[in-house]
Parts: sequence; C-alpha cells; structure tokens
Amino acid sequence: MLRPSERWYWTYCPTKDRLLLDISDDAQFCSPFAASQLISQPVQQALSMAEAEMFWAIDDSLQLLALPPTVRLEICLTALSSAFVLPQGHKSWYFQAYSEYSPKAFELVRLHGSNSQYALVVATEGQSSSCLLLGEVDTLAGKTLPRLHLLRLLNNRLLPLQQGAQYRQSA
Repeated sequence: MLRPSERWYWTYCPTKDRLLLDISDDAQFCSPFAASQLISQPVQQALSMAEAEMFWAIDDSLQLLALPPTVRLEICLTALSSAFVLPQGHKSWYFQAYSEYSPKAFELVRLHGSNSQYALVVATEGQSSSCLLLGEVDTLAGKTLPRLHLLRLLNNRLLPLQQGAQYRQSA
C-alpha cells in the first residue's frame, strides 16, 4: 500500500471537475467530489503531517474489515479528501434511531436503513457526525445512497461496530 508523502499535493482539476491528490508524476487519486461540493479549490496544496497521521488512523480502523489493500487505500484517500467538502445537511431520517452514542473520528460504525451498511466517521461535531459510506445502502425513505457517499447524521443513528465474541477463560 502507498505511504503518505510530503510530495503528495491536493489540487483541483477543472477538466475533470474533481478534487485530485497528485501522488507521483504517474499517479493521481481522483476524489468523488466536484467543485460544487468543495469549500475551496486547492492549487498544489501539500499533504500535511496531520493528514498523514489521519491516513494511518483511518487505515488502522479499516483493518477491522477484510478489505483488499486497494479498497482500503481508496477509502483512506476519499476520507482525507472529505475535509475539503462543504458541510452537509442532516440525513438522519434516512436511518433507524437508537440510543445516544458518541463516536470518535475515524471509527467504524453501522447504519440501518432498509438494509445495513458500514460507515467511517470522518468528523464529529456535537450531537452529529459526518460519515463516509463504505458500501451502497438503501434508506428508510426508499432512496439508495452510493458507496463513498458523504453524509451527516445525528449520533443516535450510528451503532458501534460489533467485535467478534470475546473468549472467556474459566478457572
């Protein structure tokens, strides 16, 4: 898997209408975010040390799922690029409500609409969180949200990722 580098640069491409991450002379990551979704359009903005640390925190969280390295990389880079996206309106009514929960940034959670899906918490603010969908999900309203869709939800719509049963020792 690629490792973050000080030679990586964020840029906006008007031809593709996408936020890009220049990884090398031969490789670019094309985010799913268009100009209309962005707070600003960066021009040769170097990847920061904080972003590199976030990359590793996201990758560590994704280790809990059996994802191929290329998929983990795509999710990591999409999650990093979400920092450039305008704040989203709440889409909480699309998902079932549960008891209050306070997720941490880069934590994996589950959402339940008509079906269940994993999401990565990319930011938290008060009683809501911005999440990146890890797969397509059908909402309670009958709408299908695509993989890598960014949405903001009330925290009571999020469930912690359940770990496998813990082994107990008996005396």
